[in-house]
Amino acid sequence: MTRTDDTGIQPRPMKTLFQRNRAWADIMEAYPLRPVEIEVVTKMLACGTPLTGSREFRCSNPDCTHHRYIHQSCHGRGCPTCGKKATDLWIATMMARLPDTPCQHGTFTMPDTLWPLFEANRWLLNGLFALAADNLLYAAEQRGLTTGIFGALHTYGRQLNWNCHIHLSWTSGGINEHGAWKKLSFALPKVRARWVWNVRQYLLSAWESLVLPPQLAHIWDYDEWKRFILSQGKNEQGEIYWHVYFAKPTKHPRQTAKYLGRYLKKLPVSGARLAHYDGGSRITLRFLDHRTGRHEDLALSQRELILRLIKHIPEKHFRMVRYFGFLANRVVGKLLPLVRKALGQDNVKKAAPVTYTTLSQGLLNTDPFACLLCGAKMAFSRALPATALEKRIANAGEIARMRYVG
Repeated sequence: MTRTDDTGIQPRPMKTLFQRNRAWADIMEAYPLRPVEIEVVTKMLACGTPLTGSREFRCSNPDCTHHRYIHQSCHGRGCPTCGKKATDLWIATMMARLPDTPCQHGTFTMPDTLWPLFEANRWLLNGLFALAADNLLYAAEQRGLTTGIFGALHTYGRQLNWNCHIHLSWTSGGINEHGAWKKLSFALPKVRARWVWNVRQYLLSAWESLVLPPQLAHIWDYDEWKRFILSQGKNEQGEIYWHVYFAKPTKHPRQTAKYLGRYLKKLPVSGARLAHYDGGSRITLRFLDHRTGRHEDLALSQRELILRLIKHIPEKHFRMVRYFGFLANRVVGKLLPLVRKALGQDNVKKAAPVTYTTLSQGLLNTDPFACLLCGAKMAFSRALPATALEKRIANAGEIARMRYVG
């Protein structure tokens, strides 16, 4: 649930960005948007309002007349408020799920000339996870081991431009058929070469199903397509320079889980970076430029920033995180206990609950169900129904123009 009552405690800077100056309403009228973009933004704008349903709480003290409405969350993928809870829940679940063992993190990129292809054909993104994990799984299998891998898709760079790449983390070891844990490492050059080959073959096989972006509209047949794909990512000497990066191994995978979790469940700009936005014509975002090693400022108009944000909303039901090896959903229940036993970690950790109360107490250091007037407990009184999602989407234009609710 999300608190949006008479105290006005819940700030929503992302709503400010979309609603001020009728920005989102104008974008809906002027641009061809994906249905999922309209749905996600509409849910976010309605989040924490009576449109998503409410619960009324009244003070349990018979001499106190105080009551409070707590409006429901939208559970949307682009909502920073709901994303905070979803992120905390995912991180807590991963902390409990991952074995306490050294791991390593890798980033799998591709030439920027291929990025527009994945933006125009988003279904291609679904195959990138397996292509990145392929060589890791193969190398482990060759040694008779099953390793644990989890990964996430990122579609944006530090300037919120379209830049699709895969992040993978894997355990620095694996379990064999006898239930013994063995150390395991991978050769970066071989992993990189396999990634390049996999992506190229993947794109070549997809030729007949592709929608070519404007940058590639000059390609007319498969032979020309093949020449283009095989030439990308080579320097003047013909050397392949696709960047695959292996970070230094860490003692446990928790740090990586926290890193990935921050980006998975919400839009790629935090509310904190927009907290001081006052509806002006320009917004400045600060980012680290990897080429110069310096922090730079990116000035965007309100409309430009919104358009950059919504392009990173994933398609409906698309899974931004995938699991492989002994962490794969189909075998984790069977293999993870064997991994824990091999590592001498029989005690199963339980994920800490993430609730409205714990989030509110962590943010405000107060009990959200304590009466503001007398301190007694607030008791549930009644529930008010939400407006159906289909009706909210049908009235997306009206919701885009409604007065900002903080």
